[in-house]
This record gives sequence, C-alpha cells and structure tokens, in this order.
Amino acid sequence: MLTLTLCLLILAGTIWHQPVEELVSKLKDVDWSKAAGHAWKQITRFAKGLGRSVTRVALIFYYVFSEGNLSTLDKALVYAGLIYIVVPNDLLPRKALKWVGMLDDAAVAIWISRKIESQITPEIERKVESTLDDWFGPVIIIGPADN
Repeated sequence: MLTLTLCLLILAGTIWHQPVEELVSKLKDVDWSKAAGHAWKQITRFAKGLGRSVTRVALIFYYVFSEGNLSTLDKALVYAGLIYIVVPNDLLPRKALKWVGMLDDAAVAIWISRKIESQITPEIERKVESTLDDWFGPVIIIGPADN
C-alpha cells in the first residue's frame, strides 16, 4: 500500500510539475514484479465492467510496466496511473458522477500514454489484443456485403 501511495503522490507531483526525486528515491527497493501482480489482479477484477476500450489502455500500461525498460520514476507513474484508472474510487468517482467521473481517468490515461508511447512495441500491442480477445472475444467487423 505504501508503494501505491508513493506512486500516486509521484503521479500528482509530476503532473503539477513539482519535484518528486525524494519520493522516487524511496522506491529504490520496490519489488516491481509484486506490484505488477497487484496491478494484474486489479485489471482482471474490473475488466468486464470497464469495457474493451478502457481495458485496452489498462493492458497497454500493464505490459509496458511489466515488460518495458522503464526508469523507476516511469514505473511509479505507470503503476499509479494504471491503478487510478481501474479502481472506481478516485478524485471524480465514475459511479457517482457518470461520464464526468471518467474525465480525470481519461486525463491521467492521456498524460501517461504520451509519456510511455515510445515503449509501446508491436509485441506489446499483440499481447494486448490477444488478452482482449481472450476476455471479450474477437472483434467482429460487420459491414456491407460485397456483391
């Protein structure tokens, strides 16, 4: 829980351009594979309720977090963002505020996506789509019939 709290503080501080080096230094001995396991449990728990498109973002973050070559700062940011997006109780709760409650999640997702976009490899994209197909079924595109 301390790791998540520190990561959330780092996320907030980084978004608001505050110094976070001291907080990042407290994460030097974190077992990131354990944090990835925690993140995976959160994703799988909320995946069906979030839907395929939001789950896609969460899975991209998860695979970049668990397999990417990220600095401790970026791991903290991605981990915090991932948990922030999948857990329904946050700054603007989705359940209470409907679509308005998704605005803060979307803002965090966009901000982190821009930060890690260079880490999103074709292999990660394949893993994300494979996981989504396993959980939601393959995407079926229905269009006009060719004559």
